[in-house]
Amino acid sequence: MTASTAGAPEGAPKPDASAKPAGASAAGTPEGAPKPQRSATLTFAQAVLGLQALAALFATLVTWGLSRTTEVSLSTGWIWGGGVLLMVALFYIAGKQKLRWGRIAGWVLQIPMIVAGLIVPAIAVIGVMFLVLWIMGLRLGGRIDRERAERLEAEAEVTDER
Repeated sequence: MTASTAGAPEGAPKPDASAKPAGASAAGTPEGAPKPQRSATLTFAQAVLGLQALAALFATLVTWGLSRTTEVSLSTGWIWGGGVLLMVALFYIAGKQKLRWGRIAGWVLQIPMIVAGLIVPAIAVIGVMFLVLWIMGLRLGGRIDRERAERLEAEAEVTDER
């Protein structure tokens, strides 16, 4: 029995040390305040890199299958090592998109799947498709973020006039 529960009757709920004051959310903002929207650029970049990591898994499986039929002359270790390394890198960098170097690394990670087309040409097609998605996600996400900022600024001006 601890000091905080010494006087409490048996079966009574124990006080929660992490309890927030009334009217506060988990993020520390008041309950009535609107939660700030997540950046569209960040969302698009993370989604593209995450999906590209899954595509790298499937590309690894295809390459491994072709190596078993002797259509690809790479050892199993190189295939799985490179594939897993690329998948882990894509997932890791997807989580680092808030940082400037994370965005640069995202650009760099577009290269391996295109270069893998030297081994299996179909992988280059998929790599180019993800490069196009990456470019579109960054451009459209930037446009959406700018439009959101303009809308919030206009709303702030309207509320200031009142």
